[in-house]
Amino acid sequence: MRNRLFHSSSLAVMMLAVFGGAMPALAQEAAPAQDSSGLGDIIVTAQRRAETLQDAGIAIDAVGGDRLLQQGITQADALNKAVPALTVTNGGGSNTSIFLRGVGNITNSSYNDPAVTPSYDGVVLGRAAGAFGSAFYDLARVEVLKGPQGILYGRNATGGAVNIIPNRPELGRSSGGFTLTVGNYDAVGAEGFANLALGENAALRVAATHQYHDGYNRDGSDDLDRSGLRAQFLFEPTDRFSIRLGGDYTHVGGVGAGSSYIGSFTPGATGFTFTPTGFDSSEGLNTDAANAYRQTQLGAPGFGFLTAMNRQQMNDATYWGLNAEVTLDTGIGTLTVLPAYRNTKAESFFYGPAFNTAYTNEKDRQFSLETRLAGTVGMFDYVVGGFFFDEKIRNTGEYNQEFVLPIQHYTHKTRSLAGFGQLTANLTDSFRLIGGLRYTRDHKSIDGIINNFIAFCGGIPAVTPPDSFGQGCAVPGNIPNFPNFTSTGDTVNWLIANGYIAPGSTDAASDQVYPLLSGAGLILKTYYPVVDSGNFSRVTWKVGAEFDLAKDSLLYGSVETGYRAGGFQLSEGNPTYNPEFITAYTIGSKNRFLNDHVQLNVEAFYWKYKDQQINYFTVSPDSVLINTIDNAGRADIKGFDVDLMVKPMRNTTLSAKVQYLDTEYKELTLTTASPRNNINCPSSATGDYLSDGVTPILAFNCSGRPLLFSPKWTVNLGAEQVVPLGDDYELVGSVNTSWRSSQYGAFEYLDFEKIRGYWLTDANLTLRLSDGGLSIGAFVQNIENKRRVATPQSSPIGFAVARYTAPRTYGLRLSGTF
Repeated sequence: MRNRLFHSSSLAVMMLAVFGGAMPALAQEAAPAQDSSGLGDIIVTAQRRAETLQDAGIAIDAVGGDRLLQQGITQADALNKAVPALTVTNGGGSNTSIFLRGVGNITNSSYNDPAVTPSYDGVVLGRAAGAFGSAFYDLARVEVLKGPQGILYGRNATGGAVNIIPNRPELGRSSGGFTLTVGNYDAVGAEGFANLALGENAALRVAATHQYHDGYNRDGSDDLDRSGLRAQFLFEPTDRFSIRLGGDYTHVGGVGAGSSYIGSFTPGATGFTFTPTGFDSSEGLNTDAANAYRQTQLGAPGFGFLTAMNRQQMNDATYWGLNAEVTLDTGIGTLTVLPAYRNTKAESFFYGPAFNTAYTNEKDRQFSLETRLAGTVGMFDYVVGGFFFDEKIRNTGEYNQEFVLPIQHYTHKTRSLAGFGQLTANLTDSFRLIGGLRYTRDHKSIDGIINNFIAFCGGIPAVTPPDSFGQGCAVPGNIPNFPNFTSTGDTVNWLIANGYIAPGSTDAASDQVYPLLSGAGLILKTYYPVVDSGNFSRVTWKVGAEFDLAKDSLLYGSVETGYRAGGFQLSEGNPTYNPEFITAYTIGSKNRFLNDHVQLNVEAFYWKYKDQQINYFTVSPDSVLINTIDNAGRADIKGFDVDLMVKPMRNTTLSAKVQYLDTEYKELTLTTASPRNNINCPSSATGDYLSDGVTPILAFNCSGRPLLFSPKWTVNLGAEQVVPLGDDYELVGSVNTSWRSSQYGAFEYLDFEKIRGYWLTDANLTLRLSDGGLSIGAFVQNIENKRRVATPQSSPIGFAVARYTAPRTYGLRLSGTF
């Protein structure tokens, strides 16, 4: 830890030292005086114009950079501390899933577009990991838009959009700052920035960060090892033209996200029997105790005993990008051009839902270009523009389930074109009508192959326990426990070399069956190439109205549609899935009272969701069990938000955010078969069978169930008190607590997949100079010290596993600005 603390401290010091020669008077510069008696404003750009959060007649939450730092929000999965509607999860590797009011998708494959669109500095990102793998440092704010963004913002955004916005370079002012943090779990963190004025018309801003902590689990997982660097150059030669160039780089290392065993399911004549492990939430999957437990379990369809994890998890991911913002006042409106390039290289070994072991090696690159013209003609304000997006993904992966080894290779491409426009009619000084249209056309293609090596006890169908013991399948060495190969040829050669299959066995470009020399069963190698492409298109629209009830009171309402394109996947017999659609009805009011000392915002919403893209084990058209993206039926989402902030005295601020959410699938049928039929919904036989001619196919009616990650009640409460200590110092104390009622985290709706309701409380105490510049503080997060289920997973090999939230963490923070 001493070396990490030294390097992290050096990072912040070097940032200031590098620019120190150009900042001789930094210590004497005072920040502009601000009136702190009221609540203040946050400027947002979600509607492609700068306006206060209170003036934006849309469903949006925004969190300023200072608030992110105070609440310890250094990465995306902690955003729910400030935004009740949002949930961000990671089940392993670089796959990140985002849900907003129940709309989202559990991301198992990188080619499935996120339903909640992530953006960095206004640039839409095709993959969530690119934004949310990066660190939160030197940020102006994070904007979270709730509901479909079918006109001005986002791409394929049915649930909403999250935009991470860094601080821009400041003209005419040289400044710098740093934050150093130390805490338990050997946590060290440092970030710093330097803003250098280059004459009157140009400025350079550079920021960097390093964040580290040991794993929260005993196997070293749930750790953090992340570094980032960002630079921006702003040039404004006239008041009508500006250009801003930016570049950023992030590296993520360490062990990565981890889970723990909750128990296992054993199939029987009357259903599944659950047996708990007795492990706590911090065990992990790769300790001696966890591996000893694992080796007592049988794995289908080989029905031999599982082995210990064959290697440690690891992450090695780099994300970098270049972007620009060019603005020109043309006389008829402001022209804005946003070109951007993003590149990702990510390699990881991970266990996910108790795999042994999953591996991905992926390279993504994307180019995007957005052009907008915004202006005013008479009583009309307008925004028109076009959007181009081009993405290419190359992926190699394996998902080792010991007796099943899926190997996949694919190249996936997306090209999207869109034209959009929004018109605001200012009918009076206080009443406005809004209308918008967007046409989107997505072309997607996939060129890949998935091979499965499947070890069967006895034959097809497999001989199951207890008969499998008589077959000898549980005898070590009779059935192969596959190692981690990404090549079918290497796998076949390993089987030959270890005496499992006959010498001279070949690897052909077709389905093959290899009898086991032990006589215990056979190995089926499947061969399924997917080469496909197609187009998806949609016109989305918005109509809305705004009315200023008073100077600081806004009433707004809208109806808006959203669309997420279908796509192509590596899935035997089911290479295509369809688009999903949503229509959102919103009415709300934003208000300030008592000279900006009370803020009350309310919003009611009703969303109609159709053909949601979900991922689960189902039956292919040729009657084979497959993991695939499929389309659900219909769902309704309704509820309300209440956001209250009060500043009863100059130095006291109280806040409360309450969301009520009622979600229900009106139509949801999951079609599957044994052994993937452990689903807690009423079932009936379809009359069809799997390709073995023996196993019946079942239809599970999950209509009436709630959407995932949609707690009925979410409450965020906060209090901040500033205590002056003479003329020079002040003590600032804050407490933030949140309540999440119970919610489901997986489509099987099993008891362990129900995340129980919980409180989560953080506190901060900071001593700072009254005029800013330097502060030192202490913090504690998760005062309750309860690790709650974050991501439950029903493993394909019979385990119940879950990733958990962080335990209690605490530490000290030193910050300075100059």
